[in-house]
Amino acid sequence: MPGYVAITTEVEWFRSFGTGASPYWVKGKRLCDWAIEWLRLRGQEQTVQIKQDPRPRLEALFHPLLLPSEWNDAQLLALSSKLDEYPENPIAHFLAEVTNHDLQLWLGKPSIPHLATWLAIQVSATYQIFEQVWQRQVLANPLTKYYQTPDKRSLLCRWLGIAQPVTELEPYPLPIPHWLTDEFDQFWEQALYRSDASILDNLILATQPGRERITAQAFKVLTNRPGLITKARETKLSAYLTHQQKVELSDRHPSAQPEPLPLHASPQQALTWVTESYLPFRRWEVVISEVSSNQRISDHLADSFVEWLLKHYPDLKEDSVKDSYLNYSVASLVCHLCQESPVLWVVVDGLGWLDHQELLGYLISQRQLTIERSLPRFSILPTVTKYAKWSLYSQLLPRHSSWVDDMNKAFSTIGMGERYSDSRKAELLRDLRTGKHRLYCWDNTQFDKLFHNARDWKHLYKVERQASLKTIAAEIQSCVSEFPNPEQLQVVVATDHGQLMGELAQIIHCPDGLKVEGRVAIGKTDDPRFVVLERGRYGLPNDFSLVRSSASFGSYSYTTDKAIIGSHGGLFPEEVVVGVFVLRKFVTRQSVLIHCQGGGEAGKPGMLEVTIDNPNSVELVNLCLRIKELTTFKAGLPLEQSIPANQRVSFNLAIPGCPELPPDYPSDRLFLSGELTFCFAQTETGTASLEADSAITIQQIFSSGGVNIDEFL
Repeated sequence: MPGYVAITTEVEWFRSFGTGASPYWVKGKRLCDWAIEWLRLRGQEQTVQIKQDPRPRLEALFHPLLLPSEWNDAQLLALSSKLDEYPENPIAHFLAEVTNHDLQLWLGKPSIPHLATWLAIQVSATYQIFEQVWQRQVLANPLTKYYQTPDKRSLLCRWLGIAQPVTELEPYPLPIPHWLTDEFDQFWEQALYRSDASILDNLILATQPGRERITAQAFKVLTNRPGLITKARETKLSAYLTHQQKVELSDRHPSAQPEPLPLHASPQQALTWVTESYLPFRRWEVVISEVSSNQRISDHLADSFVEWLLKHYPDLKEDSVKDSYLNYSVASLVCHLCQESPVLWVVVDGLGWLDHQELLGYLISQRQLTIERSLPRFSILPTVTKYAKWSLYSQLLPRHSSWVDDMNKAFSTIGMGERYSDSRKAELLRDLRTGKHRLYCWDNTQFDKLFHNARDWKHLYKVERQASLKTIAAEIQSCVSEFPNPEQLQVVVATDHGQLMGELAQIIHCPDGLKVEGRVAIGKTDDPRFVVLERGRYGLPNDFSLVRSSASFGSYSYTTDKAIIGSHGGLFPEEVVVGVFVLRKFVTRQSVLIHCQGGGEAGKPGMLEVTIDNPNSVELVNLCLRIKELTTFKAGLPLEQSIPANQRVSFNLAIPGCPELPPDYPSDRLFLSGELTFCFAQTETGTASLEADSAITIQQIFSSGGVNIDEFL
């Protein structure tokens, strides 16, 4: 045996013993007994370590497993010597060393996380017998049968749902092991193609192992086969997609054409119509389909919003600034936030709602910031910077006597902090580093200037606009990191107005008596191409005439064909509806409550009333309700509803067939269990378990012995 001096006779003993530093290997029981007695008579038995035959010891350690027949005596002795280095739990210590994994794993107690971690470890074939010994040493536990699996890989695949039969274990809690990702991805890609993506419809991604990888495969399949894209599938995937992926997915299929905005709609309904219905459709027509301006359906839809705004704006301006749907409520919000902790207020000139969403996507993509609040607002009219931004800062309508085309004077009315233009970014960073103010206002005009200078609409929208938004996001994140306590800094992103999309027509013949600028003209006209905003009714310093269509008097920039780019100032939804977002490094979400009650007759349709209480400052979207006791809800039912911030909402859902209760069931109330999964404002996911008293009442007539009791009544 390598490293040992072999002794097979007494003569070899006398010749070799004590002549070197190597250990001795005495062969044969008789010779071993003789050597021990020889050492005892000379008082040397304590100075020599005498090893027992390793085979019986290893056989006992490995029992009931048999030692591999190919292991020879030399290997057994070497292994025994190695295991002797560990006085306790030698197999666990040995596995920790040869697999280069934490010893605590091999000494740990059975649990779902422990089982998942162990299954993800690949042990080479050489050492698998040691792992088999370890498996048999696992303490008795409900999970013991899983630890004693003869095929780790097969069990893991069944747990991940990519092999049959699927285990009954709770969802696998760890990322997919790197050595299994190719097989996992291939399974889901094939499953999506084979089912025409319908496998997504009953999938609860929030509890699905490897949901990010499943989403990636679904995105690849759906973008390859746009005909499989549905609104429900987009909604289900959206929480796990980047903003750009969401946009790309929506670009692959036509956006649904909305109905015109009803004139009697509430302000909140109007905002929802614009953000969720009109703008996606408008973008599809202008950016994706490139429908010519004289054929755009969205122009006619926009006119319904124009009518709504003309009717309701005079009332909107009468609300208190703090509670107003108008954009000048942002300054009030900022002042309130400053009472809690410092605020970086970024005002991005000309940032429409869709642009705002894209900027938000970049800001939260690396989880460097988290959204705390999301609010759509109506821009101050007319939607041009010198009026809309002045009101944003001053919290006053443009008709106020203090109006002047000077944003520093408007900002000074806030009474705290400092306003920084793009040319003063160095001062902004310096003051952030020293924590000089409670309020830092960065007035960013670089995005709006793109539209002033561009001459190619497609390049502007698809390249320059995107690059500018990424740059602004990176600069905001840099500002936060420069602050001494980044966790304390609140970030508010707002704007003054949005921009019209696409190439616009120019109005050549202007009515007499108007002083024109872009889509706005000072003065009144009865020309049907315009709408008039009277100074008193709309809170303006003058009467204004605004272009009713998407056309414009003029612009800073024109295409090579003299079409207009980036005009604003009118009443189209993309000019008027803007956003304000509040972000932080960390946001604590409040627990969402969900309660279900209802009932019906066994075997027949019933009704379920669902009440969801959202105490958070952002809305809940992408809802999916799973109820274990109801067949329709067992796999999870996507819900169309969204739950606004700080609101409790109740609605009814149909139960296609109420379950039957067992004859020995103690009451007519069937208690419900399950959970609601959702997204906080298109960002991180959340889960809420059904309240303990959630139940439905079942009307049921029991029968005995096959005879209906009704027959005797």
